Amino acid sequence: MLAFACFAIAGILAVQGSLTLAGVLSLASGRYVLGEYSTMGPPIFLVVAVVLAVLGVGLMRGWRFARRLAIIAAALFLATSALPLSAAVGYMQVGASVIHGAKIILAIVGIRYLLQPEMVEFFSAKRG
Repeated sequence: MLAFACFAIAGILAVQGSLTLAGVLSLASGRYVLGEYSTMGPPIFLVVAVVLAVLGVGLMRGWRFARRLAIIAAALFLATSALPLSAAVGYMQVGASVIHGAKIILAIVGIRYLLQPEMVEFFSAKRG
């Protein structure tokens, strides 16, 4: 399930990065996924898309590093959501509060899932 989420987000970021590079979309179009890093330009969209695609493949194949990388990615996703959520609540923006709150909840659920003993065992098993 997490692998498919990685593939979906990678696809979205690849399309947004391509459209941003072509001048169709603004850099701010990726702020809900990348946070303030979206101001680094179209290459960050494509780099993150490639990393997420590799992460998705790693999660599907049970690569050992993939679980740790997914936990780090979820933690970064969580970190990029805290400040915008605080601002959205302060300015009473309901839509932004829901989006960033959902990002925080999904990141915590993902981290919790990856720390389950069954998942640790799955990623620790020798692959032949």
